[in-house]
Parts: sequence; C-alpha cells; structure tokens
Amino acid sequence: MKPKQLLNFVQISDTHLCAQDDAPSGWWLSQRPDELLSAAVERVCRLGGVDFVVFTGDLLDRAEAGALDRFVAVASKLPCPYHVVVGNHDVVGSAWPGRLGKQDFATRLGLPEQLYYSVAIKPGYRLIVLDTVPDQFPHSQGRLPTEQFEWLRRQLATYRDEVAIIALHHPPVAPAYFREFRLHPEDGRQFAQLVAASPNVVAVLSGHLHVPRRWSYGRRPYFSAPSLGGPPNAFRHFRLELAGRAVRLRYDWLPVAVGEMRRPLWYPLAAGGLRDRRGRFRLKLPLFAENRSARRLDAAS
Repeated sequence: MKPKQLLNFVQISDTHLCAQDDAPSGWWLSQRPDELLSAAVERVCRLGGVDFVVFTGDLLDRAEAGALDRFVAVASKLPCPYHVVVGNHDVVGSAWPGRLGKQDFATRLGLPEQLYYSVAIKPGYRLIVLDTVPDQFPHSQGRLPTEQFEWLRRQLATYRDEVAIIALHHPPVAPAYFREFRLHPEDGRQFAQLVAASPNVVAVLSGHLHVPRRWSYGRRPYFSAPSLGGPPNAFRHFRLELAGRAVRLRYDWLPVAVGEMRRPLWYPLAAGGLRDRRGRFRLKLPLFAENRSARRLDAAS
C-alpha cells in the first residue's frame, strides 16, 4: 500500500547572510550566502506540496539589520509559510545602530517579542519554536530559562491531541564533543525528559552545529541540520507518512551548489554519516497507536 503523506516540510539552517558582500566571520563560510539561499528557495519550490519551512537560526552572520532585509527579500519567494528561530549570530546582547537586539529582530520579522511561540501548521499539526539564545551574551552554548520551559510544558499539554514538532537553535541532545554547541546540560536533560513524556512530539529540529546528525532519546528523533551558508551547503526535507497503522518520518538532505564551493579537510565530518543525512524513523507513539487516531490524522491531511 502506498503511504499517505501527512506532512511535508523543510528545515533550513545557518545561512549566515551579510548586509553587504563582505567577508564572512569564518573563512569556511560561503562568500555567496545570498545565492545559496536563493538556490535553496528555488529547490523548495520544485519539491511541490511543502506545508512550511522552518529556519533554525543564524539567518545572519553578524546580527546586521541590512542582512535581515536581504533574508526577507529572498525568503518571501517561498511557496509556503516560513517560520524563524533566533540564533546566536542573529542578535547582540545590547543593540546599537545597524545591529539587532532581540526586540528589533522580533519586530522586523513580525514575531512575538519573547521569540518563542507556537503556530498551527494545519488542522492537527503544530510547530513549537523556542528561543535558546541567552539574553545577556549570545554565545555558543544555549539556555532554556525556567519560564520558557514551563511555557513549553503547558503548550505540550494544551495541544496534546495535535502532532507537535519542536524547533530550536541549540541542539538539546548531542555527544560530549559538541558540549560547547548545545544546550546547557541541565537544560538539555530536562528538555529531553519532557519530550519523552509528551506522546504528541514527533521530531525535534535544531541548527547551530553546521553538521547533519540524527539522535534519538526516549524513542523520539532529534535532528541537527547541515549548514546552508557553509559546508556542507545543504538543507533537510521531511515527510511524515501513514502506511496502515505505521507512521514514519522520512528525512533527506538536499545539497545546494553555486559555483565553486569550499570543501575543507573536515568536510567528511560536516557531511555526517549516511544515517545522519537520509533515512526514516518509525514512530511508535501512543498518539498513533489506535486506528481511531490514525483515521483522525488521515482526515486532517
């Protein structure tokens, strides 16, 4: 039996746009991030039937207002709604002319001032966006304040009958060698335990690492995204499918190339393993366990 597609969505991360054609903050980043983003948008248009795109942070390289204007100009060409997660490169702790603080970033994108929010994608499906960038100093390690954690708990309880996808910039689950590029260990531990106890969560998406990785904790999949603005210059494509009583989350990565791309010696690490790049995850969740639930999801699609 051919699987029925329930949800079709894309994750793009770490584009690192600059306000002008300046040198990027890292030598490994692309000199042509605008072209890469434009090529990714065109690729999304060709995919067809995409329900939404989520950008998991570091849209910008130096928190420049002009770079955000360039991002909006390109992203507005997407054929579907897009949603934005704030990254540590997107804002500065104290804004000054030409540089964006959190409030300016939210205002320009029409986002809630606190930069964490949830949105209904379509009936029965919800995206929950978190802000893991510390307010005082947006450094590489993320935090999930108690107030926001409790808000997340309430969201998952309130919408427990909806399929939920959580997006944040810093990966909450990652090996020790990524310890400076993930959530603070205590925050990540609490987050993972909450997700494991929430039967409606089908995926957790993050950026920041610039490396595609797939982990699981409590039988839930966690995905970090490849960087679009640096090696491996790719983005993720997800499809949630229903086949009989089985629900599968298929994932793939789609490389994007514009001219000659940089491939540093550590490119194989940046590209991840085959399972990190593409595969499928069988979801054995109570939300999908009964025929009644499967029929409800089928009807909502």
